[in-house]
Amino acid sequence: MFQNTLNMTQIIPISNFRATVFKWLLLIPLLCILATVFAIGKGLADGVVSGKHFWFYGCMVPVGMAAVIAAFLSRRTFRFSAVDLFVGLFAGSVYVSALAINDASGNTTRLTILTLLVVLYFCFRLLFHTFERREVVRNVFCFFLALTGLAEAAWGLLQLYGYEHSQHYLFRLTGSFFNPGPYAGYLAVVFPLALAFACNRNATPKMRDRNRWPLTFGFPPVVISRVAVKWISALACITILSVLPAAMSRASWLAVVSGSVVVWLLRAKAKNTCLRAWLIHPKGPVIACAIVTLAVATLVGMYFLKKNSADGRVLIWKVSLQIAVEHPFGVGLGNFPGAYADAQADRIAGGKAGEAEKYVAGNPEYGFNEYLQIAAESGWLSFLLFLGILLCAFRSMWKAGEGGQAGSLVALSLFAFFSYPFSVLPYLIVFTFLIAATAGGADIRPCRRQPVVPCVIALLCFALACGCLYRQYPVYLSCRQWTQSRIYYHSGEYGEAVRNYETLYPYLNDRIQYLFEYAQSLSKSGNPSRSNEVLRRARQISCDPMLYNVAGKNSQSMKRYADAERQFLKAANIVPSRIYPWYLLALLYQETGETAKARETAKIVLTKEPKVQSEAVREMREKMKNIIYE
Repeated sequence: MFQNTLNMTQIIPISNFRATVFKWLLLIPLLCILATVFAIGKGLADGVVSGKHFWFYGCMVPVGMAAVIAAFLSRRTFRFSAVDLFVGLFAGSVYVSALAINDASGNTTRLTILTLLVVLYFCFRLLFHTFERREVVRNVFCFFLALTGLAEAAWGLLQLYGYEHSQHYLFRLTGSFFNPGPYAGYLAVVFPLALAFACNRNATPKMRDRNRWPLTFGFPPVVISRVAVKWISALACITILSVLPAAMSRASWLAVVSGSVVVWLLRAKAKNTCLRAWLIHPKGPVIACAIVTLAVATLVGMYFLKKNSADGRVLIWKVSLQIAVEHPFGVGLGNFPGAYADAQADRIAGGKAGEAEKYVAGNPEYGFNEYLQIAAESGWLSFLLFLGILLCAFRSMWKAGEGGQAGSLVALSLFAFFSYPFSVLPYLIVFTFLIAATAGGADIRPCRRQPVVPCVIALLCFALACGCLYRQYPVYLSCRQWTQSRIYYHSGEYGEAVRNYETLYPYLNDRIQYLFEYAQSLSKSGNPSRSNEVLRRARQISCDPMLYNVAGKNSQSMKRYADAERQFLKAANIVPSRIYPWYLLALLYQETGETAKARETAKIVLTKEPKVQSEAVREMREKMKNIIYE
C-alpha cells in the first residue's frame, strides 16, 4: 500500500485524491514558518523576539523533513538558477567575513539564523518544484501572508481600543512586534499581496478543475475564488490602511505606495495597457507633473513631520558609510553596533560633527539602512551579491507578471532603505519566500531516474536544521533560566544573581540585555575586573554608552583613573547630549584631586541642555553646584 502511494506521487499527471492531499500536507510546515510572526515566548526574557526565534528553530526540522520526503518522491530535474548562485555566494561571503576575517564567532544567533534562512530557501525550492502548477502553490502562500497581515492589523486595532495589551510599555500599538516601526513595516510589506488578490482576478488560483484543488470538497470554485480570496483580501487592505496612520511610520507609507504602484504597473502590463499612449495623451504630461509635484511635496512634509528623527538617520548613514569605507571586508556579522560606537565617538571627538549632529546623535543598534549595514558588517562584496539577489528576483517577477510578489519585494526593499527589517526575523522569512518563489521557473522537467541533486540538497538541509536545533536547545533552556534569575537582579540580590548568571554566559553571551545585567551584578557584588571582561564582550555588539559608564566606574573603583577617564569620555562622545558621563567624569576629577578639571566639567553639566528633563538631571546639577562653589 505504501509503495503504491509512492508510485502515485511521482511527477506524472496525478488524479488520485489521496496522493494530491499528501503532497499538500507537506506544505504545512512551511505555513507554520510563515506564521512565525505571531510567536511570542511568554516564559522567556525578551519573549517577543526570542519566542519568534525558537519557534523558527523548531519548525525548521519538520520543514527539512518535508523537503527530504518531497525530494525522494519527486522525479523532476532540479536546475540551479541565478538566484540560487547569488544566495550561495552571498551566504559564503558573510561567513568568510564573520569567521575568517573578523571575530564574530560569538554572534551565534545571527549566524544560526543566516544558516537556517539558506536552508529554508532551498526547502522552498524543493517543495515548490514537486508541483506541476507552482503558481497555484505560490498564490496559496501569498494569500496566507495576506491573512497574516489581516490578523496583525486586527490585533493592532484591538490594542488601540484597549482590548489587547501591547508588547512595549511605551507604545500602545505594536501588534506582535516590540515597537510600532517593525509592525507598520510588516503591514506595508504584505499589503501589495493583498492588493493584488483584491484587484486582480488573475491573482487568485484558477480552480475550475476540481483535481487541481481537491480540498474544495465540491464547493463552487467561483465562491471560493471571489468570496474567500477576493473579499478577504480587500478586507485585509482596508484594515491595514485603517491602522497604519496610528503607527506614525513614514517608511511604511512609502513602502505601501511603492508596492501598490508596482502592482498597478504589472496589472497594466498584463492587460496590454500601453503607458506610452497614455503619456502622449494631451492631459498625460499635466497629470504626470501633478503626480511628481505631489510626491515631492509629500516627501518634504514627511521630512518636517519628524525633522530631528530624519536628521538623526542621515547621521547614522554617514557613520555607517564611513565604517564600510574603512573596513572594505566588513567588521563581522553582528559587530555593527560596536563599530558604530567607535566611529561616531571618533567623529565627534575629532571635531567633524557640527552642533546639529551632536544634538541628534544617538546610540542605534541598527544602521536604519540595511544596504549600508550589510556593507559595513560583511563588506562590499556581500553588498554587491545582495544586490544581485534583488535584481535577479525583480527580473523574474517582472517577466512572470507576479504583481503581488513584485510589489511586496519592492515594498520590503524600500522599507529596508529607511529601517532595519533584516534584523527582525519575520521580514527575513518573507524575503526568503519571495526570492525562492521566483527562482527556477519552467526549467524543471520530469525524468525517469531518481534525481540525485535534490536528494543531496534535501538531506543536507535536514542535517543543518537538526544541527542548529541541537545547538540552540541549551540556549532555549538558558533563556528560561534567565527569566527566573532576573528576580535576584531586580530585587538587588546581586551575589545570587551572579551565581545564576555565570552558568548562562556560554549560551547567552550575544544578548546585550543579559550581558548588561550580568556585568552590573558583578560590579555591585564587588568583582569589577570580571565585570569589565563581560562589558568588553557587550561593547562588541552594542553602542550603548551606559556600558562605558559602568566600565569607567569599575576602573575607578580599582584606582585605574586613566582608564576610567577614557571610558567616561568615550561615553560622552558617543551621545554628546547626555549629561550622565560628564557628571561621572566630574566626580572622578574630584576624587583624584584635579579641582580645576572637576569645576570645568561641572560647568558642562550645568550648561548642557538635555533632550529630556528629569529629576535625575536636577539632582546631578545640584551636586555639581557643590563642586563649583566649595
